[in-house]
Amino acid sequence: MDSRNETESRHYRFLSEEHFAQLYATFIEAFSDYVFPFALTETQFRNHINVNGVDLNRTIGCIEDDRLIGFSLNGFGEWNGCSTMYDAGTGVIPPKRRLGIGKDMFERMLPGFIEQGIEQCLLEVVTTNTGAVKLYEQLDFHPIRELALLQCDHTFTSPKARPTDVEIRDLEKPDWLHLATLWDGQPSWQNSIDAQIRTHSLKRKLGAYIGDECVGYIVFSNNFGRLAQIAVGHKHRNRGIGSLLLKHMQSEIADGYSAQVINIDKALEGPMQFFRNRGFHERISQYEMLKEM
Repeated sequence: MDSRNETESRHYRFLSEEHFAQLYATFIEAFSDYVFPFALTETQFRNHINVNGVDLNRTIGCIEDDRLIGFSLNGFGEWNGCSTMYDAGTGVIPPKRRLGIGKDMFERMLPGFIEQGIEQCLLEVVTTNTGAVKLYEQLDFHPIRELALLQCDHTFTSPKARPTDVEIRDLEKPDWLHLATLWDGQPSWQNSIDAQIRTHSLKRKLGAYIGDECVGYIVFSNNFGRLAQIAVGHKHRNRGIGSLLLKHMQSEIADGYSAQVINIDKALEGPMQFFRNRGFHERISQYEMLKEM
């Protein structure tokens, strides 16, 4: 097939729940050579869709000869007070790259989202993925911060003894307004409060209490050791509370998985040093990028 006929056989459309199986298969193929292993099971892919608020009816796909060859998973919600579309993964299968499909998908879907009142688009891209970074810059995205994925493959080290006046309890009904007062910075999209509410049943939430006061907490994925949020109130830091919470998480990690901190703001010197002191190392770095509509 010559390039003209190949282009004519290619079309774009929004998907639906009926396309889930095909979308999953294309997702796996598109990320098969990704710079960071991203081989999700079908259940994990469904969880990825849920945590990121993806709307399959507003997820665009590129179809060629009745086969889905590219996609952009689009999540929707509020971000810093603005109605936001979040790119939860844009991918094209290896044989069909460098044909402008990624750019075509964005140019076709964004005008409709603007009409729907979407004010901005948010995404993350690995800093070393220069081709993708260049594409997003051409689409008028700009970096707003740099995020790190940290990992610890061994038992956490802790410079502090276990605090004797602290009790770890389940957080069955988190008071998010209070917990947010413990933060040093804003979580990434997939670690936001909205994301934790969307995936309530899939997350473990533990609080560190002194009497009736919650002075720290941790949120992580069941079994997988993927940390979404951890914080300790400023006046209670440097007492071993954060380490105690991490150790509770580590005790629940299934065999074959390592503890990970997903997309922490690298500008947060205190939290970054906290994890380094406990044996975490950086796996990848990503730009969080924004496009105002």
